[in-house]
Amino acid sequence: MMKVYAIIVKELKEYMLKPGAISWGLIFPLVFSLAFIARFGDIDHLVPGLVSISALFGTTSFVSSSIIFERRLRTFERLLLSPVSYGEIIVAKILVGTIFGLMVSTVTLLLVLHFMTYPLWSVSVTTLNLLLSNLTFAAMGVYISLAIFNPINVMTWLNIIRLPMMFTSGAIASLTLFPRWFLPIGLVTPMTYSVDGLRYGILYYYDVVPPLASALTMIFMTLLFTLLSIRSLRRLY
Repeated sequence: MMKVYAIIVKELKEYMLKPGAISWGLIFPLVFSLAFIARFGDIDHLVPGLVSISALFGTTSFVSSSIIFERRLRTFERLLLSPVSYGEIIVAKILVGTIFGLMVSTVTLLLVLHFMTYPLWSVSVTTLNLLLSNLTFAAMGVYISLAIFNPINVMTWLNIIRLPMMFTSGAIASLTLFPRWFLPIGLVTPMTYSVDGLRYGILYYYDVVPPLASALTMIFMTLLFTLLSIRSLRRLY
């Protein structure tokens, strides 16, 4: 546990202010949220999606920035020479991405709450789903950053994956408004479970996925991406 903690502290010190983490991880989700607030005013139905988008971009931008720099500068080898396992490295990467994502998504949540007509339904349920969302997205970001052979292309592939997810998850428009054939696309999108889980905690209703199913699916995806990340790291080094 102390090894994981040491890696987390190192990551926060070295990569918190990296351009990729700040631009895509902090500025983009906040500006995106402010744009919707200025355009619509009454944004209650958009709040779960805006918070989920902040979590997605906050976590994945941070972990990808750190992994891109370490792969390009070949400092991963130095880390692997220390008495730390592949699993501990991956867990540390996921946790530090979760910490950064929680900071960004919490700021977004506090911002949009001021513009909501109705009060937040459950702080505890919202907090749980916010934590699960950030864990899932951080694990996904670590896996994508390690699965792509050339680290220069990581951010490009991340955006190819992240941007469509904003529209296939119900974050901007409810999946119930789309044709029935579109629903399977939404159900294979990790962000769908984050949005519906947060929607239940904030507004006390969900669109397509019940709250328990959303939570269990996010736990499963976190474990799956963690195992896949360990496998990818072993393959690279």
